[in-house]
Amino acid sequence: MLESIYIENFAIIDRLEVNFQDHMTVLTGETGAGKSIIIDAIGQLMGNRSQTTLIKSGCNEFFIEGVFTINANSEVLNKLNEYRIEYDDKLVVSKSFNRDNKTTIKINYRNVSKQALTSIMSELIDIHSQFETHSLFDCNNHINILDNYIGAPVNTLKQKYISIYYEYKEVLQTYQKTISEELSDEQLEYYQGQLDEINSIDFASIDEDQLEQEKKQLLDYEKTAETINNYRQYMNGEHGALTLLNNAINELENLNKQPTYQHIYEKIYDLYYNLIDLDNEVISEFNNSDFDEYRLNEIQDILFKINRLKRKHGQSINAIIDAKNDLENKILTFTNRESYIDDLKKQLDEALDKASVLANKITDLRKQKAIEFTDNVMKQLKSLYLDKVCFKIDFKTKDLQKNGQDIVTFLIATNLGQTLKPLNKVASGGEMSRIMLAIKTLSLSSSSIETIVFDEADTGVSGKVAEAIGAKMKMIAKNRQVLCITHLAQVAAFAKNHYLIEKTNNENNINVQIRELNKNDSIMEIAKLISGKDISNESIEHAKKLKISCE
Repeated sequence: MLESIYIENFAIIDRLEVNFQDHMTVLTGETGAGKSIIIDAIGQLMGNRSQTTLIKSGCNEFFIEGVFTINANSEVLNKLNEYRIEYDDKLVVSKSFNRDNKTTIKINYRNVSKQALTSIMSELIDIHSQFETHSLFDCNNHINILDNYIGAPVNTLKQKYISIYYEYKEVLQTYQKTISEELSDEQLEYYQGQLDEINSIDFASIDEDQLEQEKKQLLDYEKTAETINNYRQYMNGEHGALTLLNNAINELENLNKQPTYQHIYEKIYDLYYNLIDLDNEVISEFNNSDFDEYRLNEIQDILFKINRLKRKHGQSINAIIDAKNDLENKILTFTNRESYIDDLKKQLDEALDKASVLANKITDLRKQKAIEFTDNVMKQLKSLYLDKVCFKIDFKTKDLQKNGQDIVTFLIATNLGQTLKPLNKVASGGEMSRIMLAIKTLSLSSSSIETIVFDEADTGVSGKVAEAIGAKMKMIAKNRQVLCITHLAQVAAFAKNHYLIEKTNNENNINVQIRELNKNDSIMEIAKLISGKDISNESIEHAKKLKISCE
């Protein structure tokens, strides 16, 4: 359940913190006091879209944090394990959003994605709003409502079905594409030429990175050879160092017999032959290195072809191989067209049969459970003073889709003898509120969600109908937390906990405050809901009697 919520700089709220209780809680206050803003803040913790207009004027960001208690049997534990979020018996969920459109979401102080937030929170809390009631007008939502009521049995079948359905769709698309394509001889020749170009390189036996490395080494050899050639000119050329030094020694030899020059001559003579030895080492080292000009040309040719193929088919060898497979399939399809189409048709029929078997099982289960669902909805509607309403579920068959083969439509007749028609053709706003509440009551019977929020779900009703709605909410609240925004005294009187929301104006600053009411204050607030601002003794007595009758 939602234990507490802290809201800062959100809409017209400066700072607001409230601790909630279990069972049924009502939030009342004048129109525009900020009741729905609190529900909107809870919606942000469920992953609702943020926008800068939600940030309070003059502030840079809003921050919302909710503390939830979770029980050991809650489905949310599976989601927390799935996203590897550590937990105990509490869950701290927070969201901040600034004017740069940056969102930060945390669960138990760990950053999570919006997808993770939405997935986890969908198992913790459910908001029943006027928008959800209006969703009943869209017949496309009816199949999901029925499936939610059925729960695990249909979900298990749908999981098996969806994988087979996608297999069927993949074969169907290939089949439709194949029969719609016809290759001319010119196209076939073009495709064959493209394939031959790719096959000219044995991609299975080459490594592009290794080729590039080998190419670099061979190119380095060319540079080394050029350097050695220059070196030889400088050392052994006509004007090279060794040539000139040899000439110098020959001249100095004429002075070798003179004692003063003899030791100098010997040193220069030794130096000359040391240089010859070093020169021989340089040349020997170079001659021992390996260079294959043919291999260099071969590598450069392969890499050139690869790069040309990349420009045609994609910037990777994997893309070239994919193109090769595609070309082979196109050529195979053309050259063995009839046989290929026959094989595809066989695969298509098999996939369709497998998918249809499961789709039929889903349909049978839906129709079986629809009878039970219809009976239960009728019982719920009678308790909400719609005892003359007739409710039925209509099934039609369509081509296979992700949800199966069924078109599910809720039909209703609001009076005896009337023709059953779709909800959006018949029901009024007050009737839709009660129908949605009836369906919600049934859906919750198979749900582990611990907190239900009713945002003015009693719109368009009054009197004994409002009392029936309040009683229904109190019944739901026996096993879970219910938060309810209401303008009706008949609903508020059923609540165990009562909070008053007020809008304040201080020095041109608008803010929202919330306070928990004791029993006497709650009776006074209920009296105000009955008679308006001018509370009379009669309205107070009425409120007391209403409160006692609803306890």
